[in-house]
Amino acid sequence: MKRLSWKYIAGFVDGEGCIDIQASKGDYIIPRLRIALAAEGKEVLDILQTNFGGSLFLRKSKNPNWSDAYSWEITGYKRVASFLRNIVNHLIIKKQQARFILWCESNLKGKLLTKEVRKNAIQEVKAMKRDPHRLSEKAQEIILGCDSRAS
Repeated sequence: MKRLSWKYIAGFVDGEGCIDIQASKGDYIIPRLRIALAAEGKEVLDILQTNFGGSLFLRKSKNPNWSDAYSWEITGYKRVASFLRNIVNHLIIKKQQARFILWCESNLKGKLLTKEVRKNAIQEVKAMKRDPHRLSEKAQEIILGCDSRAS
């Protein structure tokens, strides 16, 4: 199976990827990374799945003028943080989102979180999507201003 360079992968994450956080049923947050491509790009997603695990999903197009699309997804701190550590220095658009997820791994992983902390973490990632130059340090300050233990 072919191998892809970290710079090449970072380009896909910057252009076609999504870095976000999901609230779990408990008092935790779960990072997620997805890359979606038209069916013609499935080979790249197959390579990512083979090398890094995760899941591959097909989304059938309801519009006859559009192609079907595939998305590759990894979740959880172990996979997402490990993956992001290898590309964070090559990212441009999603660098701050990646830095924030890595900070969350060091500071929030495995801790019971209040609803306020979970809500603020999710809101900060959304804010970084709207403004890619929003610093992850600002998000860290907001989270640290909350009580991160369960109430």
